[in-house]
Amino acid sequence: MTDSSAALDHLNRTGTVRLATRTEDGREIVTKIWAVVVDGEAYIRNGYGDSSRWYARIRRTGRAAFVDGTTRYDVAAEPVTDEATNVLIDDAYSRKYAGSGSALRMMITGDVRTSTLRVTPV
Repeated sequence: MTDSSAALDHLNRTGTVRLATRTEDGREIVTKIWAVVVDGEAYIRNGYGDSSRWYARIRRTGRAAFVDGTTRYDVAAEPVTDEATNVLIDDAYSRKYAGSGSALRMMITGDVRTSTLRVTPV
C-alpha cells in the first residue's frame, strides 16, 4: 500500500481523526476532527467558524498531518469552492457520520461548506 493509499484508508476507516497543525512558533497541536474521502480525494471542514485555531493554522501554512498512533500522514491543503464537489462531500459526511445529530447538520450547512479543504498526501 502506498503512503497515499494508506492515508486515504486511515481517513476512510477512522471516525474522528487527529490532525496535527503547527503554530507560528513551531509548536505542534493535535486536534480531533472529522474527515471524508470522495472519489479518492480526502476532505475536511471547519465546523466552528473563524474562531477555530486549527483551521487558521492549516490555512496559514497549507500543511498538516494526520496522526494515527506513531504513524503520520503529511498532507497539503487547498480550499474547495466547486459546488458540485461540495454536494458530494455533504453526502459523504451524511453517510459516514449518520446518527451524529446536530453535529452532522452543522457540518453540511452553507456557511461551513465555505471552509472545505482538500487534503492531499505529500
